[in-house]
Amino acid sequence: MIIVESPGFYTTVQDRGRYGFRHLGVPVAGPMDHQAFDLANALLSHANDSCVFECTLIGPSLILEEEVRFVVTGAPIAILLNGVALVMNNVYCAPKNSKLELGKVLSGMRSYLRLEAELITPVVLKSKSFYVPITSQRSIAKGDVLTYTPRTLIAEKNNAKLRVVDDYISWKSLEVSPGPDWALLTNKQQQLLMDEPHRVEAQNRMGYRLTSSVKVNAPALLSQLVVPGMVQLTPGGKLLLATADCQVTGGYLQVVQLDASSLNSLVQKREGEVLTFRNKHR
Repeated sequence: MIIVESPGFYTTVQDRGRYGFRHLGVPVAGPMDHQAFDLANALLSHANDSCVFECTLIGPSLILEEEVRFVVTGAPIAILLNGVALVMNNVYCAPKNSKLELGKVLSGMRSYLRLEAELITPVVLKSKSFYVPITSQRSIAKGDVLTYTPRTLIAEKNNAKLRVVDDYISWKSLEVSPGPDWALLTNKQQQLLMDEPHRVEAQNRMGYRLTSSVKVNAPALLSQLVVPGMVQLTPGGKLLLATADCQVTGGYLQVVQLDASSLNSLVQKREGEVLTFRNKHR
């Protein structure tokens, strides 16, 4: 069992996501940072499960009652196993009745804790990813007890060290492609959108809100499909960047689309950080 001593700031369970239900208005959910999620699953795969704990800003404190291997990826975060400091992107084995503490994120926004185990949580619409009201829980809470089935441990071997490239977490310029409504902007508006710095005003798992000086008198639009990475421009000049829990449709101008790597970088940005866009095809 896993006993949650402290849930951290905002810690959720995420697997690969809830695909095939957007026509019913259900977001995909899943990890915000797919690169960190994929790395965690590559380092510790499990045939029956891809679940991770997605930790935002401050990680949880957990009691692991069964021996299990684990790894932490994504934004750099303080890690203690029974009081001993550990490093990111390395596989460790927690003995029975261990205390695993993830502290403050040192840079970036989101870290990922992966156990080499099958996490026993409810499957709703083919996914274990937390998303209220599809699931009953928004995040883990103090006193929660989760069960898991560890993989049978094998003797550790001295394998080659993996070199992890995680500089994307600190990128200040994000690659974009023109969106469906790019042509509705004037040349001057297009240039301004690409050249000016945009400050992160707010963020959550649904999306990011950024500043912009571009204001438009857009024609009335029907709701359009919204996917993670889509950048919408409001008439008031705010940019809304869709992320994992984004709504499935929206009525604002869809001006540009982040590429996959830039979306992973975006979700590691905090309020107040400044970023710019660059054209992927130039």
